[in-house]
Amino acid sequence: MYISLRIRKRVMLCVIAVLSMLAAVAVMPTFAKEEKTDGIKLPIIMYHSIVKNEDRSGEYVITPIELEKDLLYLKQNGYTTVFVNDVIRYVKRGGELPEKPIILSFDDGTYNYREYLLPLLEKYDMKATVSIVGAYTDAACEEAEPDPAYSYLDWQDVSVLRDSGHVEICNHSYDMHNLEGRRGVGQLEGESYEDYRKVFLNDTTKLQTLCDEHCGFQPNVYTYPFGITCESASRLVKNMGFEASLGVEEKINIIKKEDERCLFGLYRYNRSGIISTEEFMEKVFGA
Repeated sequence: MYISLRIRKRVMLCVIAVLSMLAAVAVMPTFAKEEKTDGIKLPIIMYHSIVKNEDRSGEYVITPIELEKDLLYLKQNGYTTVFVNDVIRYVKRGGELPEKPIILSFDDGTYNYREYLLPLLEKYDMKATVSIVGAYTDAACEEAEPDPAYSYLDWQDVSVLRDSGHVEICNHSYDMHNLEGRRGVGQLEGESYEDYRKVFLNDTTKLQTLCDEHCGFQPNVYTYPFGITCESASRLVKNMGFEASLGVEEKINIIKKEDERCLFGLYRYNRSGIISTEEFMEKVFGA
């Protein structure tokens, strides 16, 4: 009888030990596994403005309600938002990525990112990548009362977003958002590399300096205005020390450890406000 009880006790202890191990495994984070040849799939969604009025929804404008539906869809389907800097750490510094990583990028630095985006990021504990245009941010500092429908972030807003821990900030040029004459950061016909270099460096350095002066940091990711680039711009972005860049071609990115080439010209899917969450996600994930 005594021996039988000892055996039962040992069996129970073994069962408890096994259950404890299984419970520990269940709460451990799941990281993405990279196949030697395939890499990790990384979709990036590109947003531009968030406006409450449904009548203003368009190719580059979405409502807060639709944005929240997007976030819920991603949560419910097992996706985890990451920063571009998380991807940089994975590629260059031995970091890890979650099992189904995704980047939510927001261009131009509209004020509605503070008004509508930040509360949703805090509500769902998610991350976003915001690219600011320096000239727009400077101009916003002159406004007495910002309007979420058309205003841009001022420097205090930029700090609030970044300090929240839910937002990283990228350089989207100081003032190269034109399509007449020079298109974005494109090189003019007949323009020498040295002349182009001066223009690009002056513009890009100006925003880097302003970010440092007003917010205490310098972005390490460059977002091409309109997605327009050229060989000279690509070369200068790398020479200036940027560790990644964002384009606008609509594809899924393939990320590989120790392959820094995959960090430049990252592909992004534009989130049009004229289609539903389900239609858009089918476009991204159904391909």
